Amino acid sequence: MSQQPPPSGSMKISATVPFEQLRELLASPAITSSVGKAQDLINIQPPDKVCTVCVNLDPFLAFKKSSADQHKLWADKEYKISSGNPFGKITIEKSKYLLDAAKGGCIYCTMVQSALGAVSPGWETEGSYIHIFLALGLPVVVRLEFGTISSLPIEREAADGLFQIELPQGFDLDFVITVGSGSDASKASKPAIDVEIYRPRLAPDQSIVGDAVLAGLVPFVGFAEEIPRHVGDKRCLTFIQSQLSHCLNNQSCWARKGLPLLPDRVVWIEANNPSRIQLIEPKGVRAIYLALSYCWGPVSSDTYLTDASTYETRKAGIQLDDLPPLFQDIIACARALGIQYIWIDRLCIIQGSDADFKTQAPKMGEIYGNATVTIAAASASSEQDRIMVERDKKWATSSVSLTVNGIGALKLQCRRRSHPLEKEDTGGDYGKVSTRAWIWQERLLAERTIFFTPSALKFECRCHSVWEGFDQGISGHSWSAQLETISHSSWTLLVEEFTKRDITRPSDRLPAMESVMKRIETKTNWTPLWGLWKNTLIKGLAWEPQPSGHWGRHDCRMNPGHYAPTWSWASVDGPISYIHARPLDIISQIDPISYDLEYRKVNAASGSITVAGYLVPVELGVTVKREEHVEGNSVEQEEYTYDYKVKISNSEGLKDSTLKPDVALKPWSGEIGGQLVSTVVRVPYGESPPKASWTGTCHCLLIGKTKRRCLVLYLGRSLREPGAWERIGMVDGMSPTVFSMSQREIINIA
Repeated sequence: MSQQPPPSGSMKISATVPFEQLRELLASPAITSSVGKAQDLINIQPPDKVCTVCVNLDPFLAFKKSSADQHKLWADKEYKISSGNPFGKITIEKSKYLLDAAKGGCIYCTMVQSALGAVSPGWETEGSYIHIFLALGLPVVVRLEFGTISSLPIEREAADGLFQIELPQGFDLDFVITVGSGSDASKASKPAIDVEIYRPRLAPDQSIVGDAVLAGLVPFVGFAEEIPRHVGDKRCLTFIQSQLSHCLNNQSCWARKGLPLLPDRVVWIEANNPSRIQLIEPKGVRAIYLALSYCWGPVSSDTYLTDASTYETRKAGIQLDDLPPLFQDIIACARALGIQYIWIDRLCIIQGSDADFKTQAPKMGEIYGNATVTIAAASASSEQDRIMVERDKKWATSSVSLTVNGIGALKLQCRRRSHPLEKEDTGGDYGKVSTRAWIWQERLLAERTIFFTPSALKFECRCHSVWEGFDQGISGHSWSAQLETISHSSWTLLVEEFTKRDITRPSDRLPAMESVMKRIETKTNWTPLWGLWKNTLIKGLAWEPQPSGHWGRHDCRMNPGHYAPTWSWASVDGPISYIHARPLDIISQIDPISYDLEYRKVNAASGSITVAGYLVPVELGVTVKREEHVEGNSVEQEEYTYDYKVKISNSEGLKDSTLKPDVALKPWSGEIGGQLVSTVVRVPYGESPPKASWTGTCHCLLIGKTKRRCLVLYLGRSLREPGAWERIGMVDGMSPTVFSMSQREIINIA
C-alpha cells in the first residue's frame, strides 16, 4: 500500500497591521489579555493541504481514515472520554513514508521524527513502522515498532475455507502480518517504543505572546504535566494526597461509612516507645491504615520477618534502621500522609506457621479492601529495593520546538510514555509486581492503590485511574473495577492473566485467588468450584494451555501434588487460555455455541463431577522427534518435539484431528478395579515424557458445538479413582459428524 505523500502545504501568516507594530506585543509575557489582542491582529493558519501520512495529527481526519472499528477502540479502552470526542489510529507501514513527508515540508511529520529521535536516537537507520494514536484533548502517542508490517484482506469465502468461520454477508477480515527486527529469527524482536507529544502548561513568565499565538498550529495536541525526576519530590506527595482526597470525598468512589476495623496485626509507626515502631494486635480498633503490595526477595536466615522466634521481639519494638529499605520507605510515605498503621504480610503474618497462614489468607479481601490506600511497590524487585529514588534518565522529558523568526516558538514536549498504550485494559505492565499471582489478588481486592512504577505514579480506585503527569481531568478506567461488573467472559480473561503469573508454591495457586472468588460470590451468588464456577461449569471446562510459540513443546507442566481435579485448570502449572470459549461477537451472533454436555452433580470430597454427554473412543498417535543442538563436535542440548494426532475415522470426509494436551501424555496399560485397561494418562510430576513415538486409546467428550465445529474434551481412565475418567486435553474444530452415532452417557471426571 503506497503512502508516498504529495508536497505538504505551508502555513500562512497574515496581520491586520504592519508586522513591525506587532513585534513588541509578540515579545511580551503571555498574559491572557495580550494573547487575545494578538490573536485579533495576527492570523496563523495551519497548512492548507492535509498530509496523507500523518493527516496533520487531526483526530477528526484520523477517525475517518481508521480502516477498522478496532482501530477506533483504543482510546475508549484507555481513557474515560466524553461521548462524541473523535479518536483514531493511523498506521504508517514504512517509516520511510514519514521521513519523506518531513523532507517534503510537513511540519507534523517533522515533529514526530524529532520526538522519536529524542527518545530513540538513530531510529531512522533501522527497519520500522509507526502507529500514531490521536484523540481530541489528549497527547499524541507515537508507537515505533521495529520490523515490517503488511495487511492481507481475507474475503468472506476465504475465511470460510481457511478457518471454518462463517462471516456475515459483506463482512471481510484483515489479516495483519508482522515480522520482528533482526536477522536471527530465534531472537526476540526489539521492543516497541511509545512516545507522547504534548503541550506543557507554562506560566506567563515562561512564554511570550508569540508562543501562544503559534499554538494555533497544533489545536488537537493535548496538554500534560511534568513528571518529577525524583520520587521524593514534594509534587509526588501532592499527587498522592490530591488523588486520595478526591476519592475519599467523592461519593461515587467512596461508599463506606465510618472507619474500618484494623487487621488482627498491624505495624504501629507512632508507638509509645523509643523506636516509635512496633507490631501490635489491636482488638476492635477502628482507624485508617496503609497496606503494602510487593514482591518478596529470597528468604534466608537473616531475612527480616516475623516468625515464632521473633514474634515477641517485634511486639516490643522495631528499629527503623533494621528494616529492609523498602519497608523504611513505606513508613516514610505513611508518615507523610498522616497514617499511623501499616499492614505488611512479612511482618503481620507469622511466617513458617501454617496455622496462622490458614487463618490470615482468607482475610485478604478484608485486609486490602479496608485499607485506606495500598502501595504497590512496582519499581522494587524485592524488599531490598527503595521506591523513593531518582528515576532513570530514559523517562526524562525533551523539547520539540518549531521556531518562527519574529513571532515566537511552538513549544512542545515529548517523553517516553510511562505505560504502553493498549495494555491498561489487561492489567498493564508495571515490572515484577505484574508477574506475581498473589499481587493479582491484592490489586483486585484493594479499595484504592498507588503504584510506584519506575516511570511515574499511578492512582487506581474501583472507579477510575490517573497517571502522574497527565493533565487535569484526564482519567482512565479501573482494571480492579472488573469485580463490580463481573461476567463469565471477563472472569476467563482474569484467569488467563492470573495463570500467566508466577507463584512460589504451586499449592498456593487456588488460595491466591480465594478471596477474589469470595467477593464475586457475595455479589453474584455464584458458587466457586476449584477455580471455576458451578453456575457456568460446562463453559468453564473449555480451557487449554496457552501456546508459547514453540510448536511441539508442552506449554504446561504437572504440579508436584494433586491440588485440584483434572477438569480444573488448577490441576496443571502454566498459563492457560479460554479463547475458544469466547468466540468473536460477530461470529457468535450468527453461529452461537450450543452446549451439549450436562452437569449433574459434584463430589465435594474428591472433586469429581458427574456429567452426561456424548463419548467416543479414538486412537491417539504421538510422533516424537529428537532434535540436537550441536556445539563444535559435541551435542550441547537434546530436545524433543511432540505431534499429537487423533485418528477419528476412516470414513470419507472426516479428517484426523490434532489434540492439544494439557501436559505431556503417555500410554498406560494395567489393572484398574479388577479390569485390564489400556488408556492414555498425564505423565506424573518428575517423570520424563516418552522419547519414542507411541499410540494409545482415549475418548473424546463433546462439550458444545456450532454448525461446523466442536469443543471437545479428551479423557483417559483415572488411575486414582476406579471407574472415573481424567481430563488429558482439549481440541476445537472437530466435525460434529464424529458424534452423530454416539449415545449420551453418564460419566464421572475426577
